Amino acid sequence: MTFIVPIVAAEPELQAGAAMLAERLKLPLHQAETEQAPFVLELTRDGLQLRWTTQPKMQPLTLDYTRGAQAWRQKLGGGKQEAVVRAIGLGHNVRPSVLDATAGLGRDGMMLAHAGCNVYFLERHPGVHALLDHAIHQFQEAHAAEHWSSKRLHMLPAGSLLEAAPLPNHIQSIQPDAIYLDPMFPEREKSAAVKKDMQFLQALVGPDLDADGLLAVALNLATYRVVVKRPNKAPFLAGQTPSAQVPSKKHRFDIYIKKAYPKQAV
Repeated sequence: MTFIVPIVAAEPELQAGAAMLAERLKLPLHQAETEQAPFVLELTRDGLQLRWTTQPKMQPLTLDYTRGAQAWRQKLGGGKQEAVVRAIGLGHNVRPSVLDATAGLGRDGMMLAHAGCNVYFLERHPGVHALLDHAIHQFQEAHAAEHWSSKRLHMLPAGSLLEAAPLPNHIQSIQPDAIYLDPMFPEREKSAAVKKDMQFLQALVGPDLDADGLLAVALNLATYRVVVKRPNKAPFLAGQTPSAQVPSKKHRFDIYIKKAYPKQAV
């Protein structure tokens, strides 16, 4: 089920900002008929947060890459120890451009950007897209003096590789070296054992039941490889055996290689 996620101002003086944000992101502004919406994007003085209105005990979900644990983890992206960095195939002279085609909250994509990749974020759910878009804008403003942040981070309009053919021009024109896929997998653990952000995403977005269709489109669009993040016990996406794998504690990264990266930087 897809929920409409309106934007609401936490305080009256933020109403104008909420209206501008709603217009830019093409989302509805909070109105009387949306008061019972199960999820709302709330603009506060500290930024944008996703509030689960039917679960008031749940703290709102925020996304901030400028401070806290999320910011700290991104700094690790320059190291080869991160499984996603190794799976994408960064090397001494290889810094591939990456289309993060199921961007979600963008954490792996940000990791790759910190490691040196040019990353394009594509997210189809309007509410999640809005949260990530706002977080990336915040990060770019905070790091305006560091030119890499604006050059490597690119937020695409809300959409999917599974849109009706042909793909929109803004996706086709990227011609990414690699495509990264991390589709939502049905969660089998009890909700209490799942991290808060995953609880939000499972309730808001649900599992990507059409995820198998992503692989063929990604393989057609990527120049060199496609990397798929999967739970360790999950079947291969679309039943297709990968060329190689990079394991991690709870997940694995299935690598589908079309051809080797050139020896010089791509």
